[in-house]
Amino acid sequence: MSAAAVTSPQQPNRWLIVALVCIPVFIGALDLTVVSAFLPELIIGLELPLQTGLDDAAWIVSAYLLAYAVSMTFMGRVSDLLGRRSVYVICLIIFMVGSAIVAMADTVLADWVYGLFRRFGQRPDESYVALGIIIFGRIVQALGAGALVPVSLALVADLFPAAQRARPLGLIGAVDTLGWVLGHLYGGVFVQYYPWEWLFWVNIPLTLIALFPTLWVLRGVKLARVRGRFDFVGAVLIVLALSGLTLGLGANIEVGTSVSSFEDLPPLPPYALPVLSGAALAFGLFLLVESRVKEPLVNLRLFRKKGVAAGALTNLLVGYMLFAGLVFVPILVNVRQLDLGSLREAALQVGVLLSALTIPMAVAAVSGGALSERIGVRSTTLIGLGLALFGFLWVWQTWEFGVSDALVAVQMIVAGTGIGMTFSPISAAVINAASDGERGVASALVIVLRLVGMTLSVSTLTTLALNRVNVLAAQRLGANFDPLAFANDYAAITVEVLGEMSLLVGVLCAIAIVPALFLPTDRMKGE
Repeated sequence: MSAAAVTSPQQPNRWLIVALVCIPVFIGALDLTVVSAFLPELIIGLELPLQTGLDDAAWIVSAYLLAYAVSMTFMGRVSDLLGRRSVYVICLIIFMVGSAIVAMADTVLADWVYGLFRRFGQRPDESYVALGIIIFGRIVQALGAGALVPVSLALVADLFPAAQRARPLGLIGAVDTLGWVLGHLYGGVFVQYYPWEWLFWVNIPLTLIALFPTLWVLRGVKLARVRGRFDFVGAVLIVLALSGLTLGLGANIEVGTSVSSFEDLPPLPPYALPVLSGAALAFGLFLLVESRVKEPLVNLRLFRKKGVAAGALTNLLVGYMLFAGLVFVPILVNVRQLDLGSLREAALQVGVLLSALTIPMAVAAVSGGALSERIGVRSTTLIGLGLALFGFLWVWQTWEFGVSDALVAVQMIVAGTGIGMTFSPISAAVINAASDGERGVASALVIVLRLVGMTLSVSTLTTLALNRVNVLAAQRLGANFDPLAFANDYAAITVEVLGEMSLLVGVLCAIAIVPALFLPTDRMKGE
């Protein structure tokens, strides 16, 4: 089997390539949450019924997340077989096509599709025709955007020797995370000045800015393809498993400044149990198939290599911690909004405090890579988990209704720095353990597991916290209390529960230290 390795004697400007691939990764991640900025306007503009319109339109976000995750699962392997450059270009083109579909959904495409229905004697609701096209366009977008992350990680692993991979891998992971965190702010500012459709038209020139320079820089680099077959059965099974998990747990990891309680997060849907059972069955069949086929989608023997299983489990728990940090701040600020004067002021405050979490996280993702090269993957990860553990336990001990913004900001800086420090070493440990022909799969594994951890965090935190809030409220305010009459008391209870949930996250952080102890100890050695 030939390896997907750089064979050109002329070395490209590798950091320039990293900078260029970060552009579409960031744009694709932005589009995961950017819809929240114009969703109410879209519902009104399409004249959707208020009773059901919001639930129907929510699929604009959920469908994107689902397709985003599904694309990650198998496109890494496709890039191993077809080559990074070809798959990278294909993904960018798919993303641009999807963006154009969404941008034209309410005008040209809606009229054309409605005309097709009329030819067959059908008269569907024009509003739902447009909504269906938007959802379809979002799925197409996500199929391209989701694949960009593992393909970009694998491309970086091809270009950099093992001793130098941690920093660029951490940068791409940080850019991906920052993108969907900042999507609300980006979309909110954009729609203040331009129609929402232009959010998607602007994706096309921005993507082209990354496409052509990247191809030019890579023009002298020859990447050999891996010879092998694509495991279609394994791909179908893992897609079914991941889709069932995502849908069964609420199909939404979106976090916005408007989140004011755990009730604003998606609860388990009524069909959760059968869907999750189906996902478990599909995953079991996937493991069975992968253990028997000659060329599996995911070589299960990869998990026997030093650091892979430990890195995968640690990364799953890091995803859980990451989402928890992003949820707690908006809820804390918004339950105290009676003291803030206006919702606009509350949104600004949320943005500032979330920046205290996400900006240090991005910086630490890069600096964590540099530290990994000096003191090793295990030590860097343990330092990061230790900081995150301290941050969440600090929140548990200090959060009350009147906790100061300054203290919250410092705590978010500590937790964000700790979480960010784990990105690079975990990614490097998993990808470096993979053979040249498995880097795309290993890269996808890193991102998918973090996403699964975040998805699990949504459902479990929502269920546990809602039950706890209701129990405490019934005990202190009476079984039939009026939330409006006891607004401040109910808010204080919510903040108290946030502290208790922080203790839970801290416990999981401590648990993550156990598999992290099995990560490689030595500094990464060059090739």
